[in-house]
Amino acid sequence: MSTAVSHRPTPLSSALALVLAAGVALLLAGSSTQRLAVIGTAVGVAVVVTAARLPAPAAMPDEVTVRKRAVPTAGIGASEVTAIGAGIVVLSLLHGALTLAGGVGWARLGPGVLGIVLLGLGLRPVRDHLARRFVSAGLAALVVGVVLVGIFERADPGTLLVAATGAIIAWDVAEHGISLGEQLRSDADTTSVELLHAGASAGFGALLVLGATVLFENGATELPLVVLLGLVVAAVVSMAALYR
Repeated sequence: MSTAVSHRPTPLSSALALVLAAGVALLLAGSSTQRLAVIGTAVGVAVVVTAARLPAPAAMPDEVTVRKRAVPTAGIGASEVTAIGAGIVVLSLLHGALTLAGGVGWARLGPGVLGIVLLGLGLRPVRDHLARRFVSAGLAALVVGVVLVGIFERADPGTLLVAATGAIIAWDVAEHGISLGEQLRSDADTTSVELLHAGASAGFGALLVLGATVLFENGATELPLVVLLGLVVAAVVSMAALYR
């Protein structure tokens, strides 16, 4: 229940993290059908996350209770919005599942959408102590998706590097939003701090991807791609840990 959560992640970092995760899943998707499933899943998860921040309905006055049949009951609450978001996610996943040709298609789509859902559960969250666990699980799913696409689809190395780096930045931004929410509460004015953190992470990640690409194309072509990918992932994770 939402009442068990005392401090939610900040809205801006939550939104940025979800957009980044959706971008990674879109990079891994192999068709317009898969991309539509990814977009639908991201929209549904965003609705579920937003629903947790809606104000609780005010208690109905006694005199109104007596006359409740005459009081309009228009409007929906957090539970209804959550149900709508969850419904969008389910429909998007069913659409993707019914139109996939086989297991390889799921390798492109499955981990990506799972990563978005797990990240969203961490950003909602259902319990304070589960927030970081779900966010980390979302990162793991996205990275698994990158590896599977690299193995089965032999995707372009540049695409895989960008996807892996984007997944880590999404995790880092989400973690930063959780920390700010715990320390300053989610309604504090932390826009500049969040944008600076996200920009620094993205800039560092872009430099690593550029350097790795140049290295791979000019003298390190014998280096296995998985090793290069691992080095970039380790570098970005180290950056995030040090910056924190």
